[in-house]
Amino acid sequence: MKILITGHKGFIGSYVWNHIENAGVTGVELDGIDFPDDIGDFKTDKIYDVVIHLAAFAALRESFENPDRFWENNVVKSQPIFDYCRENNVRLLYASSAGAHGWWQNPYAITKKVNEIQAPPNSVGMRFFNVWAEENSRPDMLYRMLQENTAKYITRHKRDYVHVHDITTAILTLIPSHFKGHLDIGFGEAIPVMDIAKAMGRDLPIKEDTPGEPDSLCSDIRQLTELGWYPTINIVDHLKGHDSTQLATPL
Repeated sequence: MKILITGHKGFIGSYVWNHIENAGVTGVELDGIDFPDDIGDFKTDKIYDVVIHLAAFAALRESFENPDRFWENNVVKSQPIFDYCRENNVRLLYASSAGAHGWWQNPYAITKKVNEIQAPPNSVGMRFFNVWAEENSRPDMLYRMLQENTAKYITRHKRDYVHVHDITTAILTLIPSHFKGHLDIGFGEAIPVMDIAKAMGRDLPIKEDTPGEPDSLCSDIRQLTELGWYPTINIVDHLKGHDSTQLATPL
């Protein structure tokens, strides 16, 4: 099986690449591309069995400051990938977002909803909820900011935190499946952000006004559980030291 991963050196992409590479599955050939210009100018004579498109800008708050940059990278530069998969009937798994549920609320979510419209028939839009990991996450992610004590405030929001290991196993579940369309990938539980901060020993001021951010997000993972996938790492249990799952590691 020939698999192409875009964004294979990024946060989620590096975990997926490492997991597949170390799984010991024979007959799997991995290729990766990472830079936006390489994705935007994507051309190849090679026919892949699966493309996992994870290259994207994903910082919601930054998207308000530079919406054109997000549109260019997430929409315009994704089009050659979508066209290639459509023309060659290649199975495509691509990063969408929980934000697609309320796509009108911020520029980042708009790009993800447009991706779902762009996508070819033989594809799966993976609506990632709040992905977290102990290392290699983006500097703007809450878990990392709480780890490094760089967060300036917290909110009263409730969020669905899904570990990158569970994201990886969900992707591996979707590769051989016949599912098409889009689905949620989360833990299936909305947890107050304040509870995460408290569990990590952070006492921060509360910011009440956060435009473009929904009060609560929770995934509906029934479509994935019907395929035999279940999340395994609960962030609260992990922070309390009750979780012993063997985690995937990045590149």
